Amino acid sequence: MFRSLPAYTKSKALSVKKLSVEKQDRWLFQNISFELQPKEVLHLEGENGSGKTTLLRVLCGLTLADEGDVFWDDTSIQKQAYDYHLQLSYVGHSDGIKQDLSVLENLRVAMVLSRSIYKVSDKKILSEILKNIGLENKEDTLAFNLSAGQRRRLAFARCLLNDSALWILDEPLTALDTKGVTFIEQAIQAHIERGGLAVITSHQSLDIKNVRCTRLNLSAVA
Repeated sequence: MFRSLPAYTKSKALSVKKLSVEKQDRWLFQNISFELQPKEVLHLEGENGSGKTTLLRVLCGLTLADEGDVFWDDTSIQKQAYDYHLQLSYVGHSDGIKQDLSVLENLRVAMVLSRSIYKVSDKKILSEILKNIGLENKEDTLAFNLSAGQRRRLAFARCLLNDSALWILDEPLTALDTKGVTFIEQAIQAHIERGGLAVITSHQSLDIKNVRCTRLNLSAVA
C-alpha cells in the first residue's frame, strides 16, 4: 500500500523534561518527563480536559509550557524552531483543509506549505497519494462535499508529502470507518519501520504490529 522509502536520515530522540502547563488557575498537568526514540510510539490517554491537545501543541512549539522544556536531539526546540519544524508533521483536531478547493488542489497547497519532497507537478506521486488515502476518484471534488472521514484522510495526507521523522497526531482515527482506520494504522506502521517517531492521542486502540508503544495517561498526572 505504501511505497518503499529509505530510512529517515534525521530521526532523533524527542524528550520532555519536567513539563507543566497551567490554565485558568489550574494545572492541566505537572512535571511530565519522557523520552521517545526512533521507531517508538507514545500513545497519550486521558479524560477530556486533561490536556492532551495542549501537550501536543507544546510538543509542536505552538504553545509554550509554564515550566519545563521540549528537546529534539538534546537541544531545546525553541533554539532550533526552523530545523525542528522541518522534521515535524502535525495533524490536529481541525482538518486544516480549504473547503472551497478540490481534493487535488488541497494536496498541492499542502505540498507547497509543507516543503514537500515531491514536486507539485509530479502527477504520478499525486495519483499514488490519492490512491493511498482512498480518494483516487475524488480529485476534482470540492473538500466541502467530502464526508468527515474523507476530509480526515485528506488532512492526514500531509504526513505522506514530506520526509518528517516526527508525526504528532491528535485523534487521527476520528470519523473514520474500518477501512480508514486500517489505512492510518498501516501508514503509522510504515513510518515507524523507517525509523520515525509518533506521538498520538486516540480514544481507540491502535493495531500497530511489532512497535514499541508507551502509554501516558494525563488524567493520572494532573
